[in-house]
Amino acid sequence: MTKEVFDKIRGMARRVTVKDIKDDGETQTASIEVADGIWRSDVEILQQYGISSSAPEDGAVAIALALGGDEGDIVLLPIANPSSRMGGLGKGDVGFYNKFGDRIIIRSGGGIEIQAASSLTQKVGGTTLTQSADGFAFEGGTITHNGKDIGDTHTHGGVVEGDGFTDPPAG
Repeated sequence: MTKEVFDKIRGMARRVTVKDIKDDGETQTASIEVADGIWRSDVEILQQYGISSSAPEDGAVAIALALGGDEGDIVLLPIANPSSRMGGLGKGDVGFYNKFGDRIIIRSGGGIEIQAASSLTQKVGGTTLTQSADGFAFEGGTITHNGKDIGDTHTHGGVVEGDGFTDPPAG
């Protein structure tokens, strides 16, 4: 085997340092250091369907594949960042996380745990529910409890002026 052939085979897959991640087009791209001081830019990052992430660049690494041995046709497998990785999962658990401590863990035995550093927002149609350290905020739509409207348009029966209490929401 010639040195040229050996170098091509050796260069088909390699661990690379990742910088300058761009997530503004149809595909996510990055710049990678393929050898000491040798960089390639706008390299496509392959991602699984239905899961997207933009890894923190400080400590980001990936496996680069030169397709067909062509150094001009390089793609990256999904990026890892060991310094930001969430650990401590049980066997069969699945976790989604970011470097700020926000995380979702789907437990193998059942149950989902969600932890958010500042707020958790759910949006469905024209309604939004946000939970923060201050409590819950609802926007749009109606809110009910046991079938009774408890939103800003509900009414009470049996109202008597003074410092008395009202009846429960009327509907």
